[in-house]
Amino acid sequence: MHAINNFKALKIMRTYSNLELDLVDEVVVPLLERSVLYDRGVGFFTSGWLKEAVKGLLKFVKNNGKARIITSVNLAEHDWEIIKNADKERHEELTIKKTIDNAISDLKNKIDNDTLAALAWLIRDEILEFRFAVPAKNLRGGIFHSKISLFYDSQGNGIALHGSQNDSVQASINEESFSAFCSWDKGEQWFVEHKDRFNQIWENRYPNLRTLKIKDAEKEIIIRHTEYLPRPYLSPKQPDKQSEVIKKKPDYKLGITLRDYQNKAITKWENQGRQGIFEMATGTGKTITSISAAINVYKFEGRLALIILVPYIHLVDQWVEELHEFGFQPTRCYESSDLWKNKAAIQIREYNAKLSSNICLVTTHKTASMPTFIKSLSRLHAPYLLIGDEVHELGSGSYRKALTQQATWRIGLSATPDRWYDEEGTHILRDYFGNTVIKYELKEAIKDGALTPYHYYPEKIDLNEEEIEEYLRLSKMIAQLQCNKNDNKSKIEGLLRKRADLIGRADDKIPHLLKILNQHKQDAVANNERFQHILIYCNKGTHKEVLSSVAKTGLKVHEFVHDVPLRERKKILDAFSNGEIDGLIAIRCLDQGVDIPATRRAYILASSTNPREFVQRRGRILRKSTGKNYAIVHDFIVGPWGTVDYYTDESAKTLLLRELPRFAEFSLDARNAQESRDTIWTSIEKLDLIKSLRKRPWDVYKDIINKID
Repeated sequence: MHAINNFKALKIMRTYSNLELDLVDEVVVPLLERSVLYDRGVGFFTSGWLKEAVKGLLKFVKNNGKARIITSVNLAEHDWEIIKNADKERHEELTIKKTIDNAISDLKNKIDNDTLAALAWLIRDEILEFRFAVPAKNLRGGIFHSKISLFYDSQGNGIALHGSQNDSVQASINEESFSAFCSWDKGEQWFVEHKDRFNQIWENRYPNLRTLKIKDAEKEIIIRHTEYLPRPYLSPKQPDKQSEVIKKKPDYKLGITLRDYQNKAITKWENQGRQGIFEMATGTGKTITSISAAINVYKFEGRLALIILVPYIHLVDQWVEELHEFGFQPTRCYESSDLWKNKAAIQIREYNAKLSSNICLVTTHKTASMPTFIKSLSRLHAPYLLIGDEVHELGSGSYRKALTQQATWRIGLSATPDRWYDEEGTHILRDYFGNTVIKYELKEAIKDGALTPYHYYPEKIDLNEEEIEEYLRLSKMIAQLQCNKNDNKSKIEGLLRKRADLIGRADDKIPHLLKILNQHKQDAVANNERFQHILIYCNKGTHKEVLSSVAKTGLKVHEFVHDVPLRERKKILDAFSNGEIDGLIAIRCLDQGVDIPATRRAYILASSTNPREFVQRRGRILRKSTGKNYAIVHDFIVGPWGTVDYYTDESAKTLLLRELPRFAEFSLDARNAQESRDTIWTSIEKLDLIKSLRKRPWDVYKDIINKID
């Protein structure tokens, strides 16, 4: 019964040479066909081994096999120069990344998509795992040159092949040979030695050899090719075609009932010629509302082409996941056009020819603005629906090209669609997407139970003497240049950025954060609670220091910034939701679209004056979650609280007026609005700024625009 999977059914020779037989077809493939585990240690590894042994590997997949490969890095001299000149802590990361890049480029140059598909899918399905070996200490400067193959069948039998063959096409045409050692006969001693040595190398236990694991960031370089290349074998989770899921047609998401405001938005959008902006507070369901509107169109028209533009790659994945719930089969279009162009072209042709009833492309604002995507989309027959997520971004000069006139139906999504100090960009957006069809603000959303109520606590932060001196110096330079504003525009903008960065990085922020974190931890312990689900927003360039400082308090925290790999992000967010980690340290990566409803307390160290940023941040915190009755926001406001004597009245007012619109936006909708005002009242009254306490950002903006007019 098990003969086909039993090595003992094979005639194993003591030695093999390709002068006498084909080492791959007649030795390696038959062993792989009977294996459930495969370990390989080899120098000069290339993807050629996949090409040569594909038959055996496909059988290996059917056996639910797992393969571990240790190989030397494959780098050119100029690659080593780049790595040598990089920061020391990035050497290992760059070594792996360059090796993988070189292998993928080699496959692309040879137009070997079959091999690339096999490599990408085997890694994605966790059938194949790589590690790279780099000689160290006494062996530094050499290469990892071991050549060992270990095969294990389902009966516990093992075979070791040791010899000269490398896993490359060239090796198959050189004179090559190896010895075989079986675990059940006289070769047992040598089999065990080879097995133990491989395991020691795999676990990085030799001081003269560094074995490097491949992080998710580097795996993504390979795995992303599965987005456009089909799996060359049946999924291990789908053993036959009869178990494959039949493709669904787009339909309303099961278990979801839209709220009244969402239904009203869709109705008004339809009555407005299927054009308009959904101006809805963050966390109130803009995504689901817009997809439901798309389903309405599909059901009415009988077919639909849907194009969705989002600001970031991780949001593409988030939208795709949601679209699957509605029965769409979306295509991700981002990064290199090689990854999606052909697939998108085929889908567009089939849709135009009425061979399919729907098509859905999801891309980033950046990709949508590029000639390749624009050209691809130009072939799609109208009418079709374009949804612009975080639509305010599409008003920028670099992204306006994405606003194709061919899209008959249009939806713009944003809590803050108007652009901050960009009247031209705002006008272009409004002209393209149409009027706002619903304005569902945060106060109303909290009242309706769509968002969580919150308490707001301003944390008063003073600049130190050195920072005050620099702040006053920059302010003086800005004032002098204002006399000839038009000619000095770029200089003024540069100085304003420096001054904003000074405030954002104020020295007292981190010590104050640590002080209140420790107090809040103690309060939690006193109440027999665990202090977790916290989110810390910090200024650009400070997150490493914040991460290190907070970790020293005993809290389990993880950074969530732009260079965290996509596959890693979901793990981090799941760990945060489950309480495996206590907090997240973020800069701007969580501003738009990322769902973290578990957040109960946020510390906002970033002193942003752009309402789009801080309104989005508040929205992340107020999403509904089981057992979450309210949220808490601590906002670090820089002002002349205890240092007012160091400023002139005008400079003190200027500093506070920069921060007060954010205070007004946060405090006016908070449960403890009066308490938050009382915290800063003395300084506000002294500087005669009471009228500014209730002026939200857009009120201030309109006042400034009116003065200019």
